[in-house]
Amino acid sequence: MPDDAGLYEELMDLRNRRGVERPGIAGDIGPRLRSLSEISATDKDPRVRQKVITLLERLIADLPPDLQQAGRLAFAIEREHRYPTLRERVETLAGLQNRAPRTARRVMDSALRAMVTAAEGFSSGALEPSAGPGWRVASLTALFRLDTPTPELYEMRRIVATHDIEEVTVRLGLPETPDGRVRGELVIDTLFGARVTKVEHQSERNHYRVVLSLPRKIETDREHEFWLRVVLPPGQPTWNHYAIVPLNPCESGSVRVRFHPDRPPAEVWQLDEVPYLDLNDGAAGSQALQPDGNGDVICRFNRLREGYGYGMAWKPES
Repeated sequence: MPDDAGLYEELMDLRNRRGVERPGIAGDIGPRLRSLSEISATDKDPRVRQKVITLLERLIADLPPDLQQAGRLAFAIEREHRYPTLRERVETLAGLQNRAPRTARRVMDSALRAMVTAAEGFSSGALEPSAGPGWRVASLTALFRLDTPTPELYEMRRIVATHDIEEVTVRLGLPETPDGRVRGELVIDTLFGARVTKVEHQSERNHYRVVLSLPRKIETDREHEFWLRVVLPPGQPTWNHYAIVPLNPCESGSVRVRFHPDRPPAEVWQLDEVPYLDLNDGAAGSQALQPDGNGDVICRFNRLREGYGYGMAWKPES
């Protein structure tokens, strides 16, 4: 479940039936949407509809093109696709993106989650471009170790403040275990540049929200670096890939995976600008990679696009 569960549920409800074209929309808007859209008690349906559409367009504006299309179809925003049921809009998206209807529904779900993320930091009357988390990533360097007793992840971020900030929030996601149970607690700490002040585990999707306190106020347009370390508990499954998926354009990134010398992968290949939903498809890419004598594979990227994955994937040794 996304961090703003209330907004997530309200968007889920809004996309049903006729979406924003539903009759009586003024009575169907929940408190989070009502606040973000600045809807007043005296606003009638036409005014409410326009305010909600304005908000939705703002949340969709910076998403990757496929998610933008999915978001507009989901809520029946565009005149030519105002079909009366969500099922019809899903089928339309499937045709437009050459996907199976089930996959198209997943794309719509991803668009909705991305819209909730985009709403972070918004408040009533604060939908100007500067609204948001207050920082962007200029570069991200990641090391994923598979040669340790349990997998370990190290991520160094160089960020740029878009307004004065004293803390940042990062997110981690892990595959669910076969029985749906949590295997143990992650060890999450920092090597420098920040201090962990809160870790929230969202068990429904096995996601973690990590709040980091910065050593001082970082003023607008100033840079800051911090290094995060995560140690997975024994028995926790991992995906057979590691990728950076920026939520905003990122100037540069590098991914290094260190494989266990006694358990080398059967294949390794690069992931370069792969749509987020395709990261788990398991199909070997054309850019084959080979671990060095230490079991390391490294990939470097420039001008990373938001919503796409950059890193590598592998097939374990048979």
